[in-house]
Amino acid sequence: MADLNDAVAELTANLNALIVALQPILTGTAPLPTVTFANTPGTFKATELIDYSSRTGTALYQDGVRSLYDDETKFDLNNERVMNFIDKVKARAEKMGWNNATQGITTYQVDGQDVDLIEHYGLIDITEIQDQSKPWYEHGGAKVNQRAAQNNTQFFEMLMNSLSETSIDAVKVYENEYMLDDNSGTNKLVGNAAALYKVIMRCTVLDTKATNKALRDRLKDLPTVVTTVNGDIDAIHSHFTVNYNQLRARGADMDDKEELLFAAYSNVPDYRFRKYMDDRETDYFDSRGDMAGKDYRFVMQLAKQKYDTLLKDTHYKWGTPSPAEQQVIALHAELTEVKSENLQISKQLKAKLKDPKGKDKKGKDKKDAGGGPKTKNKKDTSNKTRQKKDEAWKKVAPKANEPKTKEQGGKKWNWCEHHQAWCIHHPTDCDLAKKLRANTTQATSNQANQAETSTNNFTANYAQLLAHLATLSTE
Repeated sequence: MADLNDAVAELTANLNALIVALQPILTGTAPLPTVTFANTPGTFKATELIDYSSRTGTALYQDGVRSLYDDETKFDLNNERVMNFIDKVKARAEKMGWNNATQGITTYQVDGQDVDLIEHYGLIDITEIQDQSKPWYEHGGAKVNQRAAQNNTQFFEMLMNSLSETSIDAVKVYENEYMLDDNSGTNKLVGNAAALYKVIMRCTVLDTKATNKALRDRLKDLPTVVTTVNGDIDAIHSHFTVNYNQLRARGADMDDKEELLFAAYSNVPDYRFRKYMDDRETDYFDSRGDMAGKDYRFVMQLAKQKYDTLLKDTHYKWGTPSPAEQQVIALHAELTEVKSENLQISKQLKAKLKDPKGKDKKGKDKKDAGGGPKTKNKKDTSNKTRQKKDEAWKKVAPKANEPKTKEQGGKKWNWCEHHQAWCIHHPTDCDLAKKLRANTTQATSNQANQAETSTNNFTANYAQLLAHLATLSTE
């Protein structure tokens, strides 16, 4: 009986202790557990190893290595899509903590300064990337068993999962630059994510033609681009941004960005837009009003706003010419009409000079004038037919996801948007584009002068022809 009483007393004491311990929780006075802040799971404890044996660790790995694109789209090394690709890579790196200060793998030293690989890939040589990333990929490296090594693997797998099959084939040509020996003596190769990214960028924008000069030439060609896109401001800005950002990625710049943009806007085929941007240009160079101290980004913002406003105006048609241009158009139409009337009069004169029997002025029959029926010289068309067959491919434009350069017949060909054909020359060196650019600024004034002169000449000729017909009819 005593043992039972002792057991009851012990149980009672334990229950009382439990009640005391639970009292703060039951009354809401217990301190809340400490939570470490993080914007994303990848940046939570970004310096610590990820436990891949846990469900959380597995989910984090899968989120890191998945493709940058939600649909079937893959990056195809297309220069026009590269900025979108870079933005997506940067966002993923920030989300997963790959840019962490101590365990990150996207920052490299160049001349003693920290340089971000993702945005400034052109400033970092691939040999520097290979050397500075040894701590997390080389056997015995200081971070080879730390979070940096895990980040490298995720980054590498993500890049490969985001490339199209043809892009993978293209970068594999340089596999020896990103699949590196870990120096363990076992010939084990480790994928280096930063080196792979550098190769992807080189295949996309840093080829032998995309030098600083070539990029500057593309930017200077902006006024010609305006005519090819019919004044589409979004397309104009896209061309500028892609080439300018590539130039910046190489550590270079241009001092005349604003001048280039204003020159392009002056070629836009819409009178109200041109007038608005011409006024902004004057204010910019005079440092007057809201344009004082502004840069190219503000200029582009104003152009975009005006463009969108004009497109949304239901009472205005985009592409409306100026009054002077409308006068040129009217003169051209009148000139065309006068030419047509003059042609009709010429036909009447020729008929009047022949007698009713179909004889010419010398009295000879028309059929005998040439000494017998005429025959056409037949040319040998066999070579021409073969040539047309051989060169038919030159007119086949590349699809949106296909490169604009290729090898054919042992030569390198470039798709020229100006000739709409595959050519040996590069589009930036196209003579046709240069002629279009040279003629654009002079075309309007020349048309007006020519139209007025031609109209006066044809009007005088028309009167003379009518007088001559009247003379013939009285004979």
